[in-house]
Amino acid sequence: MARIRNVSSHRVTPLETGWQAVAVEPGAVDHPSRLSERALAWLSAPVPGTAASLLRAAGPFDIDRPPPLDTRDWWYRTEVALPAAEGGAVFLRFDGLATLAEVWLDDEPVLRSDNMFLAHSVDVTRWAGGTRRLALRFRSLATALQERRARPRWKTRLVDAPHLRWFRTTLLGHIPGWCPQVPPVGPWRPVSVEHHAGMSVESADLRSSVVGAGGAVSVDMRVRAWSPVRSATVRVGEGSASLTCEAVGEGVWRLHGEARLESVERWWPHTHGEPRLYPVRLDVALEGGAAVSLDAGQVGFRTVELSTAEGGFALSINGVPVFCRGACWTPLDVVSLGGTERDYAEALELMRSAGMNMVRVGGTMVYEDDRFYEACDARGILVWQDFMFANMDYPAEDAAFTANVRREAEQFLSRVQACPSLTVLCGNSEAEQQAAMMGMAPSMWTGPLFEKVLPEAGASLRPDVPYWRSSPSGGAMPFHTRTGVTHYYGVGAYLRPMEDARRAGVRFASECLAFANVPEDATIERMLADGEAPAHHPKWKARVPRDPGAGWDFEDVRDHYVGLLFGVEPARLRYSDTARYLALGRVTSSEVMAATLSEFRRPGSTCHGALVWFFRDLWPGAGWGVVDSTGLPKAAYYGLKCASSNVLLSLSDEGLDGLDVNVTNDTGSALDVELEVAFYRDGEVPVAKGRAQAVVPARGGVKLSAEAMAGHFVDSTYAYRFGPPGHELAVASLFERASGRLLQRAFHFAHAAMASRRGDVGLEAVAFPGADGSHTVRLRSKRFVQAVSFETPGHVPDDNYFHLAPGDERTVVLRPRPSARAFRGFVHALNAATPVRIELAPAEAASP
Repeated sequence: MARIRNVSSHRVTPLETGWQAVAVEPGAVDHPSRLSERALAWLSAPVPGTAASLLRAAGPFDIDRPPPLDTRDWWYRTEVALPAAEGGAVFLRFDGLATLAEVWLDDEPVLRSDNMFLAHSVDVTRWAGGTRRLALRFRSLATALQERRARPRWKTRLVDAPHLRWFRTTLLGHIPGWCPQVPPVGPWRPVSVEHHAGMSVESADLRSSVVGAGGAVSVDMRVRAWSPVRSATVRVGEGSASLTCEAVGEGVWRLHGEARLESVERWWPHTHGEPRLYPVRLDVALEGGAAVSLDAGQVGFRTVELSTAEGGFALSINGVPVFCRGACWTPLDVVSLGGTERDYAEALELMRSAGMNMVRVGGTMVYEDDRFYEACDARGILVWQDFMFANMDYPAEDAAFTANVRREAEQFLSRVQACPSLTVLCGNSEAEQQAAMMGMAPSMWTGPLFEKVLPEAGASLRPDVPYWRSSPSGGAMPFHTRTGVTHYYGVGAYLRPMEDARRAGVRFASECLAFANVPEDATIERMLADGEAPAHHPKWKARVPRDPGAGWDFEDVRDHYVGLLFGVEPARLRYSDTARYLALGRVTSSEVMAATLSEFRRPGSTCHGALVWFFRDLWPGAGWGVVDSTGLPKAAYYGLKCASSNVLLSLSDEGLDGLDVNVTNDTGSALDVELEVAFYRDGEVPVAKGRAQAVVPARGGVKLSAEAMAGHFVDSTYAYRFGPPGHELAVASLFERASGRLLQRAFHFAHAAMASRRGDVGLEAVAFPGADGSHTVRLRSKRFVQAVSFETPGHVPDDNYFHLAPGDERTVVLRPRPSARAFRGFVHALNAATPVRIELAPAEAASP
């Protein structure tokens, strides 16, 4: 129901302890009464949880070689104390059962479910007032997949079981190219006992809307009350309104009405304003003096508009165009598919801190927990939400399947009905692309699920959110880049040159820039045993993402760009100097992602959004994530953080026209700035400089010629090649004119050999301890320093893998992780001969 978080007269008891589970051969036990006939090795089971999380808790559990979890039937059992009804009702609630589930209470069947995405509420009032036996059976999905069914019109190689298209379950665990083989089995979402006294909510429709300078919250609810409803009030922030109360059946009441606020603060993505939220409460008075209060969470007031003019895809929030940048979401724990409120807060705060303002929940994943959407609401992070369909030809012609999907969509949309962060609803991931790439006719790319069932559900329950049929789609081919939405891997999997980011004319990339991103050494050490080296180790290679059937993986993709950027042969470097190979790989991911996103955001670009594939790894290794599976940022995260800044300075190679200095301003105020460009050789000798002033309009940008700023020809891109290059490095700086404050720097290398010249760069690093356990490190350099990185076990920097201009000074704050020990460490740089030890300042020294 629509974000009814709590009803004051209800008592909810989570069923989290006392569970046991066991696996048996498919069909060997078909009723809980027969469990006692067999000698079974029951295990203590975490709930919510999965069979995989059960085995992990029992330990040891090898995620690289897990047992075949869905080839057997899994039984869960516990005893549950049901409270006395006392004039109310008692329910068992199951928020998610994966996937073919049957439920018995005292050996009597009470529920069957074949959709892991559905929640169920079972009235067990007639059993109330005693301790009962609760049993759950999860039938073998692998066995069900062997049953004969109608063939699809086309097959995908992504999924290991083509008949999975008939079952409403996640593809996680069934994608051998990039996901651990741990399909979810079991009560993966919470199970609880609910005692409803006073009244019970049967349905709730709650939605917010913008009305001029104000806002409105409409309510339409059906409740079952054990006493007649006398009155009801909805309260939104400081405003309130009375609801109309109508008896519509025996003990059933309809409560409906609207609260209006003359003036509201809009909800904004954090890059464009504050994500203002208003609490909503409903107070219901029953005959006899009883009062019931319902917490409906928080709502925000905002508008979303999608423009597809001239083949584009551009989103505006509250009438303001927004460049959407961020990443695609993965479950925080691929084994349990769950996470705590703190886990969600930390992950999404990390995303927000990187300047990302959109997250996509793709169709290969799961509908996320309420805490995810609430955390996005609170942090001003837009949500692109796929329905859980991907890469397959689904049996829309089957009436039962379609009815199941409609119920799934309506239940999910009701659950997130008041979320202001929900920005795009998308029918599926890559179903159209898959069909088109297999040579199918356009008439076979889509169907009624994505053209009728899902858009109708969206229009009914979230009419304020635009619907898009498939990601990608919109062009002559679904995956073409110049129209609609694309999955852009030109720079990336398809090994196109960096210039392709402009040539492709991308309008909106709902996926892009997948690389096998190298994690930090601490994560590598956690993954591999002592003495084992990454890159060639079987466990390492097993976790490098790859497309099924391809003769390459995404480490090969990264290596291609290592050679392109640094002029080295990655294969030779890998076996001669593994540490250097990993260092260049980290920086390559960071540089390529930052350069591509900067290109998409430069003034004059046709692009209105880019989401990286993935935000976080599913398991430790060189996965697609820009954050590893432990929550530690990788180098790519910091590159994206720089390129996602609200005020972005970048340098673009315009070939014979030289370097352009680009400034993009996403803020609501014009910027009065001064720009400087400087050209250096030998890492410190200036050969040309220039300055210019500019006013960058709000929500706009400017571009200037670097050579015009310098006042003479310097062959800034080394395009004319009249002899050896006169410089190796260009540095652009952006200053606020009024204060002289440095806002950002951007760097451009004339050729790839910069990192091969290692020597003494004159780098100094001093750490000043803070009262909160953090350390502020002051860095100073004599010469240019390339890709500064920190080796500080247990401490995470707020910036990393950045460059220092000649003579520059910078401070970075490092904060301890829960496992941190005493602060110590080194600073590394690609062009430094040796690491620099971080010196600790005297206790009495003032922090910079």
